[in-house]
Parts: sequence; C-alpha cells; structure tokens
Amino acid sequence: MNLVCMAAVWMKESFMQQPFLCPGEVTEAGYIKDRDCTRDTPVFYGRPERPIYGQGVPIRPRILGRTDTEHKRKIYLEQLFPLEDYDRIVVLLSGGKDSVACYCKFRELGVPKEKIEFWHHDIDGKHPSRRMDWRCIRNYVCALAEAEGVPLRISWRKKGFFGELYRMGASEPVEWEKAGTGAIRQCRVSKIYALCEKIRQEAGENQEEQLRAFGCRMKFPMKTGDLGKRWCSAYLKIMVADMVMINLDRLRELVQPGQEEQAGRGQAVRKGGKQRQESRVLMVSGERRGESAGRSKYNEMETRRTNAEKRARRTVHQWRPVIDYSEKDVWEVLKRHRITLHPCYRAGWNQCSCAMCIFSTPKLFAGIRELYPEEYALLKRDEEILGFTLDNRCDLDSFVGGCQVLRVPWRSGSHPQPPYRGVWHIVGIYSKGEWSCPAGAFHGAEGGPC
Repeated sequence: MNLVCMAAVWMKESFMQQPFLCPGEVTEAGYIKDRDCTRDTPVFYGRPERPIYGQGVPIRPRILGRTDTEHKRKIYLEQLFPLEDYDRIVVLLSGGKDSVACYCKFRELGVPKEKIEFWHHDIDGKHPSRRMDWRCIRNYVCALAEAEGVPLRISWRKKGFFGELYRMGASEPVEWEKAGTGAIRQCRVSKIYALCEKIRQEAGENQEEQLRAFGCRMKFPMKTGDLGKRWCSAYLKIMVADMVMINLDRLRELVQPGQEEQAGRGQAVRKGGKQRQESRVLMVSGERRGESAGRSKYNEMETRRTNAEKRARRTVHQWRPVIDYSEKDVWEVLKRHRITLHPCYRAGWNQCSCAMCIFSTPKLFAGIRELYPEEYALLKRDEEILGFTLDNRCDLDSFVGGCQVLRVPWRSGSHPQPPYRGVWHIVGIYSKGEWSCPAGAFHGAEGGPC
C-alpha cells in the first residue's frame, strides 16, 4: 500500500471518529498535500454539512491550535461562537476555488445570505495602466455575488501593486466600494502620508531624499513566508482588510441599529458621549494545509489582530473552515453546487492567485507570456528599471527558459470566457451541463501549463 493510500485510510478512520463539529482531540494533522492528491483520492471533509445555524452550536477546531510561540498563544482561540451570534460573516473572496468552497460550506451550514458579505481585495487598486491580476477577476466576483444575492465589498490600496512597487514615501491609503451602493470611501490617512503629500506639492530640490526618509520600496516581493519581505500579501490584502474593518467600525457600519439587542448581548454603552454598540465579526478565509508547508502550520481558528474587545467593543474572529480539506474535497463541494470556476482553472492553472504571482512556475509564466504579452514585456522592463528581478535570483526570461505552453484551450471557441479578457456574465456562474474538474485540477493533469 503506497503512502497516499495509507494516509487515505487513516483519514477515513479519523473522519468517521471525529465529526467536524466535535472537539479537537486529534493530535496529528490528517491532511493530504496537494502534490499527493489525485482524481482517485477519496472524499472525506468535502461531504455535505448538516445545518446548524440557529441551534446554539459552538464550533471547535478538528485539531487543537498551536500555542508554541508567544504570538500563537496571543491569538489562540479555543472555539468560535455559534454562527448566529456573529453580526456579520465576512468571506474573503479571492475568486479562487477555496474561498468559493468556504461560501458553499456556509450555505450548507444554514447561514442565511443576509448574514454573509463578500470582501474582495483588488490588488491592482484601479491603477490607470498596469495590472498584476487577471483582467476578468473583478467581473467574476461581481457576477458570483450577484448570482448568489450576497453583498460584495471591494477594497484596494490606491495605485495597487505597481504603486507600492515604485513607492517612495508612505504607502497609499486604502479605499473601498460600499456594498450595494458603489460609493467609494477612503480610510483615514496617516500623518506620515499627509506629510509626504505636502513634500510632493512643494516640489523642492531634495524631494526624493525627503520622501525616502519615510520609506522606499523599489523591489519585487520575495518568495518567502516572511510577510515583511513578501510585501504583496501584507500590504495589498491583509492590511487592506484590517483597515477597512477598523474604519467600518468607526463609521458604525459593522452592526445595524437594533441588531445587538436582537442578539441578546445587552445594551449598547456610551463611549465619549456617543452610543457605542458591541460588534462581532467572523472573518472567513480559504487557506488549506495541503497547499504548502507554511500553511500546514496554520491554526484553524484564531482571534484576528483587529480584535479590540475592551477598547472598541469589537470582537473579530478568523476561521479557516476548509483548512484540512484536500484538493479533491474542494472540487467535490464545488461540483455539488455546480459553480463555474474562474477561467484560469480551465486554462490549466492549478491555483487562482494573481495572474503574475511571484510563486508562479516557469510554465505558468510561459502561459502569461502567451495570454498577456504586453504585461510580460512591461515586467521585463520593470526588472531593468529597478535592477531587481521578479524571481529574486534571475531575470524573467531566464526563469521561463525554454518552457512552452502545452496547450492553449483559451484560444478555442469552446472556451466561453477566456481568462485574458475582462468579461464575465452572471449567466456563466452555474454549470448547465455535466460538471467536470477543470484542466488545472490535480497539477494541471489535463495538460495545461501547470
């Protein structure tokens, strides 16, 4: 019996003995790495959930969380509240398979759509000319939100990835599009940013030197788990979500008037002479242990750093509900709900990260060269200007080498939504015919660029 089969047998026994909502007595992580997952891998955690919303059921992790560092101890969370006790459930919707599966899971658990909100971070930040992400990503998440009838809040850091890449001075402020209205709001700018703007307006001879004193990027993110060096995730996603959360709380948009009393958590209290309501928010993200060694060490649930129970009466928990799922489990959930995936999967990509993600393989960048030749050429120009390569070790052409795209299904007439276009329609969200795994599933097993 090979290792994959042995792991499958152990996981099946563990699954049968450990229902999802039971306390986490299991001391070893039972998960399958994506590299070991195939079409023949059994489905364990991707089976239909039983509805629990409104039944007062607290949710506990399948595996007890880590507390081996000071940081892990600080954010450790033994269990979540019952789902109905949260004022808002925020699904961080990247547009990829895992975040969409998280949403499907909540619907099976019985969570009403009125309680859920999609948050999508636009990493390009409405930059006037440059893109790092798929052109269709914004339209795809908008179509999914409209099809499901779930409010969508899109947020970004102004000027996006390339604004931060060429940053000199403080980072640009965070903005968001108010769900349901399209109105754009901006988070409070820092004093340092205001000072940098003043320096730019004065346009003195030593302007660049003055701005550099407040920060200077001019380097691509590094391929590392250190978010200080892999700044794209930190500055364009994590910090964006945190800033929006804090500012929504400041604007009293986390809890609608009267919700607190309905939840039975007591009366609002006064703070600074104004009514201050308690808010409870559950942030949901789709990381899985099988994706990487770094993510295998994540806790399933924890307190998010925007949690401020004493200072602001704001409770923020984070849940990774598919963390133990195999790739096969995820596809099974999406098949059950007949969701049409982002077209990058049909084109052979195994993950829906940014189109030009720094972790992309040479074959994937060969695919980008085919899909987006102009953007690929501009990335090469960026390397020359910055004197710093995207791969951190060699230039882009050397990284890609002689890799060729094995097949280009996005060029065929049978592919209704090519990933190189920015078009997506609500009618394409659900599969009408027989649902099948895309070319990019299981390492691009159908011959895509993976």
